[in-house]
Amino acid sequence: MSEKALDPGRERYRRAASTATMNIVAQVIQLATGLISVPLALGYVGPERFGIWMTLSTALAFITFSDFGIGIGMQDSMSRHAGKGDYKGARNAFYSAFALVGVIVLVVMLMGYLIVPRLNLVSLFSLRSVESRADIAPAAIATIAVIVLGLLGGLVQRAFNAVQEGFLVAALQVFARFLSLALLFAVVRLQLGLPALVFAVGGVASCVLLLMGIPLLLYRQKWLSLNRQTIFATINRESAKGLLSVGVMGLGASVAIYFVNNSIPFLISSKYGAESVADFAVLMKLLAIPGMLLTYVLSPLWPAITEANQKGDLRWIRGAYRKCVTGCIAVAVVSSIVILLCAPFVIKYWTNSEKLVPTEQLIIASTVFMMLGFWNAVASTILNGLSQFKGQASYGLLLAIGAVIVAAIIPSSLSKEYIVWVINIGFALRCIFMQIEINARFAALSHKGAAYSKIDEPSIL
Repeated sequence: MSEKALDPGRERYRRAASTATMNIVAQVIQLATGLISVPLALGYVGPERFGIWMTLSTALAFITFSDFGIGIGMQDSMSRHAGKGDYKGARNAFYSAFALVGVIVLVVMLMGYLIVPRLNLVSLFSLRSVESRADIAPAAIATIAVIVLGLLGGLVQRAFNAVQEGFLVAALQVFARFLSLALLFAVVRLQLGLPALVFAVGGVASCVLLLMGIPLLLYRQKWLSLNRQTIFATINRESAKGLLSVGVMGLGASVAIYFVNNSIPFLISSKYGAESVADFAVLMKLLAIPGMLLTYVLSPLWPAITEANQKGDLRWIRGAYRKCVTGCIAVAVVSSIVILLCAPFVIKYWTNSEKLVPTEQLIIASTVFMMLGFWNAVASTILNGLSQFKGQASYGLLLAIGAVIVAAIIPSSLSKEYIVWVINIGFALRCIFMQIEINARFAALSHKGAAYSKIDEPSIL
């Protein structure tokens, strides 16, 4: 049976399930290869250069935000246009996004060229060994190269997600992980140094996406093909403006949730000392596992909901939402019971340290934080699919900042569990506002008639 003959709703679920499954497989392989690569790299470069690598790797986290939301805007625009059969508009979004990110790439490369040679990196990192002093500047340049490749590779991944073929990206990532591990062995055997190690571990996945993903995408989506006469007409100001307007909203939403998820360790450290973060950090490692799996299951539904929205299939969207809620509740109940009952024993066995076993109060507060994360994941999936970003960015940032300010001024005489509870309150308010927005969107769409009149453009209230 051809894909065109399949029921649209079932086809959306099939593609989402394929992507979720491949994402989980890719993550498992990444964890497995990480268990091999870290001791291998540590044994080769030694503690000092390994510390350089880990420090420079923190800069890679900014790839998510350094495209100014263009990737989010491109995915949303491509999904909306392709969903209603406007392949010209989807093509414009794709190539306009690459043009905009290309400008960012040039700026990043220029800054790296001008700034890195002028920095006293040896003093900044307090380096002692000759090998570290020789490798630091080339390793910094290699990190910039990895960031540049990540910006471009991220667009390829977003494009596959937009056309509901994220499972192909995950398959490419599986191949990239094995290739990266093979190159790491080659770097160690041939003694190629820290810069080569940085690229082998951090840059291979993006290279695979660019060199293999783009040809595969063009082959699968014939409407993306261009010729010399149409390429400059495809990259246009109007499309770029639309990408930026939506992307900034999406970026704001991402920054808001990033702020919520990463503020607690900083607050605990600043108020009670860095040592006080250890038990919470270990606990959050456990709590992140079910959240990560849930994210892999939900994220493929974002473009599916966008496509259903453009085709006026409100019934399918509501059905998908009910399934998400049901699944989320089931995961939350099971995960919470396991964490509350088993976390102390698992952490004690895992770390072999009584000091890292959190208190019962901290476990309860952190488990509530995990459950709120599940709620947020479902709500953001629906709102993202309906192209509703501004609310998440505006009230999301305000509530996150407000919660952090309140948590920062609570007396040090109170235990650190109170910090978690304050953040939980802000997080819960965010989820409540998102739920209100979802209900309002569904009501507005239903009000337009049983046939359901779609929303063509993202909300820019």
